[in-house]
Amino acid sequence: MDKLGRNYFLRVQKLEGDFLEIRPPFSIEFDIERNILSSANTGGIRIWNLSPTNRAQIRKDITDYDIYLQVQLQAGYGQNLPTIFQGNMKQAWSHRQKVDFITEVQSFDGGFAMVNGVSNQSPSRGTPNVNILRNLMNDLPHVSIGSIGSFPGSTVRGGAYSGRTVDIISDLSNGSFFIDNEKAHCLGENECVQGSIEVLDASTGLLGTPIREQNILHLEMIFEPRLLLGQKIELKSLTAENYNGFYRVVSIHHRGMISESVCGEAITMVGLAFGTEGLQVIL
Repeated sequence: MDKLGRNYFLRVQKLEGDFLEIRPPFSIEFDIERNILSSANTGGIRIWNLSPTNRAQIRKDITDYDIYLQVQLQAGYGQNLPTIFQGNMKQAWSHRQKVDFITEVQSFDGGFAMVNGVSNQSPSRGTPNVNILRNLMNDLPHVSIGSIGSFPGSTVRGGAYSGRTVDIISDLSNGSFFIDNEKAHCLGENECVQGSIEVLDASTGLLGTPIREQNILHLEMIFEPRLLLGQKIELKSLTAENYNGFYRVVSIHHRGMISESVCGEAITMVGLAFGTEGLQVIL
């Protein structure tokens, strides 16, 4: 991917149910944090100088936690615009800053499902564990099923699962459950998904020298929207060759600006997991 011509497409759901679609020349600033932890991913988006009518349509109070309004941001270069965030609007408002009107949108990815997902299931004896996980994922509102790894075995006898769905899934999967862009995944430590970008090096925008912090390798690169959480990636660093090898992506942090009138940077910070061997791609 040539990293020229930053572009985006933003969809924000209104209370009436339909979507407001926003594209350049409106300037946006974004701060997206995604990881494989059990907490919800976050997305902050700022939009410059929408019309008064559109500003009024993007509005939500933080106390309206039972209202689901989807926010989807696709961004990249030219017409290649992968989804870098999809989730539920937490709160939104507009304010004036000198001569500009700025609309602020704060969202959680998977937050609505974590709060409102409740399960009451009684699988019969011999039900495979993978099927149990899949059935539980169906109880997560506004979340689809992503990748499920190898969870061998089945119920020895009939059982019952009742309570918050995310807690039950986390227990059954030994903490390997996460939600990314409103897709639920369960992957073992050495399992990963296939991404469209396979190598991180200077040609794909790698900046500086990777830094190791305990079992996580942190690196920074020119905005890279194709990365997926849980994907297999090969690192080829010229300044830290001792770290070169295959890893699993465990965190992605996109921040920057896309504007036709303002010069601003766009950066992606990536966390890679140490200690994984023989990574297996789950289709």
